[in-house]
Amino acid sequence: MSISEQVKGLRYKADIYNTVGSVWELNRAEAKILQGLLRKAADTIESLSAKLADMGRSAEYCGGGWIPCDKDNLPDKEVLCCDQFGEMILGYVSEDKTSDTGFCAENDNVYMYNCVKWMEKPKP
Repeated sequence: MSISEQVKGLRYKADIYNTVGSVWELNRAEAKILQGLLRKAADTIESLSAKLADMGRSAEYCGGGWIPCDKDNLPDKEVLCCDQFGEMILGYVSEDKTSDTGFCAENDNVYMYNCVKWMEKPKP
C-alpha cells in the first residue's frame, strides 16, 4: 500500500470514528481525540514522505538538498549534517583530521564525526 493510500485511509478512519464512535462505546470527547490523533498522524506521514522524496533528489533538481562535504565548500552557518551511517545533527561543519571522512559537525559541544554531507536547515 502506498503512503498516499495509507494517509487517505487514516483520514477516512478519522472521519468514521467521529461519526460512529458510540458503536465502539467511545464517548464524543474520546472520539474527537482519536479523530485528531489519526488526522495528525496522516499529516505527519504526508509531510515526512514529501521530505524524504525531496532528500532523494539532486541538489540541482530541488534547489537545495544534500551537498557533499568538501573543504572548499563548507557552510559558514548552522546546517543539517549527516554522517556515513545516516545519523543527523544540526550543527556547524568543519574539517577534522581524526575523522575517516575528514569532516565533523558540532553544536553546543555535541560532536558528530565522519560527516559526509550537509544541507540547509529545513523550513518549519
